[in-house]
Amino acid sequence: MNEQISFIVEMQNIDLELLKYEDFLKNALCEIEDLRNILKSKESELEKLKEDLMELNKKIAGSDLDIKTYEDKIIKMKDAQKLIKTNKEYNAIQKSIKDNEALKKKSEDELLLCMENKESVAGKIVLVQKVIEELASAMSLKNLEYKTKEEECNSIKKDFLAKREAAKNKIKKDYLYVYEAIKIRKGFPAITPVMQSGACTGCYRMLPPQQFNELISESVFMQCPVCSRIIYIDTTLPESSPAEGKISKKSNKTKI
Repeated sequence: MNEQISFIVEMQNIDLELLKYEDFLKNALCEIEDLRNILKSKESELEKLKEDLMELNKKIAGSDLDIKTYEDKIIKMKDAQKLIKTNKEYNAIQKSIKDNEALKKKSEDELLLCMENKESVAGKIVLVQKVIEELASAMSLKNLEYKTKEEECNSIKKDFLAKREAAKNKIKKDYLYVYEAIKIRKGFPAITPVMQSGACTGCYRMLPPQQFNELISESVFMQCPVCSRIIYIDTTLPESSPAEGKISKKSNKTKI
């Protein structure tokens, strides 16, 4: 393998290692953020349940007051009934008593329903509070783990960055520019081997025979005419490729 190509391969291997640690930390942060979002959702749910509980307590207090009011009215009307002398007055007060008893019954039913709902909401509050405590504990643990891993990763990344700088200084500026541009535009791999069959492993398209022969000489800095990745010969790869198809585009090559 040409020396300049070997330096670029070394650079890419270092960049892939750095990316691995960056992705690890990014995924860890995503896990923490997911927990934070779930926690916020549960805290909002808890606030809503507490508001519902307060509203139910108000309704219960209102129903209690209504029932007491209807009871007092019924007692007074029954006492007044004893002093009534005409059938007309008796029938009128009987109707009022029945109406108030019906209203009292309605308030009692509403009170019973509110009490049942209150019990249900109170039970949900207990469960949600437990979930919040578990989430808060899990997030605290994740934060602690992340800080530990971040320190470890940063220490490892520091070593890789030193190796990258050393590799970078060995690569010609023009080649380095091409590598960095491909990495930004296409991602990894920016440099990829060509199979013995002549297929680029970046796009799995066949190189023209003349370009392939020049590549074998290892005296050119070449980019794939299809995917633009930097290419080189790797004799350890198999001869066949997943997709073969000849191309006739002019190659992008430079004498090394």
